[in-house]
Amino acid sequence: MVGLIDLSNWKKQDNIIVELHREQGINITARQWRNEVEKWNKMFVEGKVDYYITHSNSLGFKATTDYEEAKIARDDYLKRAFNMFKKARDCDRAFKQKGNIEFDFEKGTIK
Repeated sequence: MVGLIDLSNWKKQDNIIVELHREQGINITARQWRNEVEKWNKMFVEGKVDYYITHSNSLGFKATTDYEEAKIARDDYLKRAFNMFKKARDCDRAFKQKGNIEFDFEKGTIK
């Protein structure tokens, strides 16, 4: 499906979905499109296709063989991974702290 769209220039996801519907008769959701891009990029990694589909929050999607353009998506993946790691760490920390006992030595109480 990715190969049916001309991504030689940046194109927004909404435009891609409309173009697929209008020109190819294919109806997909945004999630399905992103899954197709993920499959395509896996094929790129395996050497089965000649270009990588990069993405940018502001520019959309683009086919590229230029690593500098591909790094836009790469950096986004790393940022998301780091943010997810922080959320997991915060969850762990919160549950570990729930088990802590607080002593109030002045009042002689345990919380």
